[in-house]
Amino acid sequence: MRRLLCLIALFSLPALAQTDAELVATRSAEFSQKIANEHPRLLIRPADLPTLRAFFKELPAQPDSAALAKLALPALDNKPLIPEPRAVKNGTSEGTKLWQAGYKAANDTAAWAQRYALGWLLTEDPAYGREAARWLLHLASWSIDRDTYRSNDELFIQSLRPMLFAYDWAYGALSEDERKTVSRALIARMEVLASQVQPKFSLTRPTTPDNSLSHPMRFISTLGQGGLVLLHDTKAAPGWLAWSYEYYLRQFPVWGGPAGGWAEGLNYWSTGITQHQRFLEGMAILGFSEPLARPFWRNTAYFGVYNQMPYGGSFFGDLNNIANPSGSIALILEKAAILNRDPYPLAYARLLRQKPPTSFGYYTYDGIDAFLQRFRTGQAALPEVRLADLPQSLYFDDIGVVSMHSALGAADDIMLGFRSSPQGSASHGFSDQNSFVLNAYGQPLAISSGYREYYGSPHHDGWSRQTKSKNALLFGGEGQRIKDASASGTITRFADGASFSFATGDASRAYAPHAERALRHVFFVNRRYFVMLDEASAAEAVKFQWQLHARSEMSLAPERGEITQQQKDARLTVRFLSPAATALTMRQSDAFEPPVGASYQAKMPNEWHVTTETRSPAKQQDFLTLLYPWRANEAGLPNVQTLPAGKGFAASIGNDIVLIARAAEKQVDAAGWQLAGMAASFSSEGDTLRFSLIEARGLAGPLELSASAALSLEGIRTPHGLSLSATLREPLSLRLRPGFGVKTLSGAQSWQQQADGSVLLQLAAGPLQLSLQR
Repeated sequence: MRRLLCLIALFSLPALAQTDAELVATRSAEFSQKIANEHPRLLIRPADLPTLRAFFKELPAQPDSAALAKLALPALDNKPLIPEPRAVKNGTSEGTKLWQAGYKAANDTAAWAQRYALGWLLTEDPAYGREAARWLLHLASWSIDRDTYRSNDELFIQSLRPMLFAYDWAYGALSEDERKTVSRALIARMEVLASQVQPKFSLTRPTTPDNSLSHPMRFISTLGQGGLVLLHDTKAAPGWLAWSYEYYLRQFPVWGGPAGGWAEGLNYWSTGITQHQRFLEGMAILGFSEPLARPFWRNTAYFGVYNQMPYGGSFFGDLNNIANPSGSIALILEKAAILNRDPYPLAYARLLRQKPPTSFGYYTYDGIDAFLQRFRTGQAALPEVRLADLPQSLYFDDIGVVSMHSALGAADDIMLGFRSSPQGSASHGFSDQNSFVLNAYGQPLAISSGYREYYGSPHHDGWSRQTKSKNALLFGGEGQRIKDASASGTITRFADGASFSFATGDASRAYAPHAERALRHVFFVNRRYFVMLDEASAAEAVKFQWQLHARSEMSLAPERGEITQQQKDARLTVRFLSPAATALTMRQSDAFEPPVGASYQAKMPNEWHVTTETRSPAKQQDFLTLLYPWRANEAGLPNVQTLPAGKGFAASIGNDIVLIARAAEKQVDAAGWQLAGMAASFSSEGDTLRFSLIEARGLAGPLELSASAALSLEGIRTPHGLSLSATLREPLSLRLRPGFGVKTLSGAQSWQQQADGSVLLQLAAGPLQLSLQR
């Protein structure tokens, strides 16, 4: 299902040769003609009101819905108006406190106006209309202008967006003079917003990721909502609405692409998508749903499904060392499911077991959104589905993130996220190319370390953004460039099957000038553990550092080259297979450099950091590591041995043999196997051999094959036969020596039994299920 969504054909768009102005003019005329001059328009239509009011009356009697009903109808207690806050810039500890206080006061004020306006829509009680008017007129009296935007753009936007909703919803309760007063204030603020947002983006050309674009991109949603609300109030409004709609249709977002990823990480995805999704849902309700058909919007819910753990896991990007699920995130997934008629995000939203959001903060969905979603959900039933039917790993090629799972959503799931992003460390992305996070058994075991007391603090810039705070390599203590879109990585290989995943990242560009080569290969073997190979070379001889970060102190066994981290009953053991333990040193610290600001220390406790370093400087170094998650009630790490290899690397891990090659060689000769390919695993259970091959052209040993093109596959050989499964990118010829005479064969276009006992097959591109029987 998820793979099919990626293949959705783009609908017809007007010719790209059109200018921005031409696109806006055409769309403005359409909106002016088709959107009636009536209120409400934002998320609620006049035609919805009878059904919505009936729903509201019945809501308190429904299970778990009384709280939503209460939120939708606040008390009429003549609450004192909140004074207009000062617009203060952030960037220092004290300045940031005032900056945050300003936007929180602005949001609180505008949210009360919106809540009373909804109360009037639901009840038609004049008292609610008067309260909405009181708060709206108070907001209209504030001195919100261009200087406000430049000093505190969050105060600007957080006072504006709920105010637009309040004006739209309470329109019928306002007098003509009140409408003029509020409309005049809104138009002036919208003119400022348009002047600050529109010049940064183009409707006809992609926008390059830039450190200055995070807030303006989020504000596009409010520009569209303002254009919709004021559509018939000012000549400029149709253009604001049309420009915003066309941007979502053609270019959105800077931070992702068709796969649905978000390069700034989960936090900025979840706090941004609420704004964008709210606007596009509102337009879809009015009959304008073209942007939602784009692949990004079909797929972005899966960015949450595969990366937001059902508990506080770790992920990449700003404010993501621990990423907690929330009612707002569950609501994003639920909305996506209903808008796309796709039941899988809804299944995951329910698995998160979050209560509907009840707060009224700007960055998340709020109690009103939850109330309206309960109303919408009752009108759109979706079938029950199993998350086990989805691919267990997914590659977000737009942002260079691979998310590997053993049992998506299950209590015993093992998840490793691997990042090597074409967007580098721009905006709220960090210098973490070729780094990983690992969450397993309900716990974050290998984390993206560091905090943000405030944006750009010494700790934020000097630690959290830096490669030294990530599970990544350092070259002589040096990491990657920060705040730099060109400090990028690339996922050069992703292979996936039912029992394995494999990915390669190249972060050489991000480490320049310190590195000449920085490759990391990650092999998820039997969806049980990970074998990781780093290939590193520096411009000059240095000591190399392999970093691991965790929430609590780790146990070190340097004589075995071993690190064990535990969180409750979850464990992660890292064993260095190459180089030998004697060639490495290990040190551990719970200190940050630079430290977290003193006033934040209590709520931002230290984390633990292990640095494994080579004893001798060299220009080139390979690291072969085993990452083995386990539970406290299990035996722990099985018997592990590094095996001699003529080329490449090999290890025995319990009953498994794992082979992995250097990228330039693609050959391994070890343990009785000769592999022409990137990697392989073999698991023996009595007379049964289970195996997987990664980008293999040939294999010799107890099982032999050769192919006309590299392929990744998995298979089982038993005393009765041999079965193979794969997805082939192209037609190819495959020669197998199964070790028995073949009587029946299925799954090939054609096959021939050769005199030497081998079988020659012709295979078509696409899914392959091959069976050879004695």
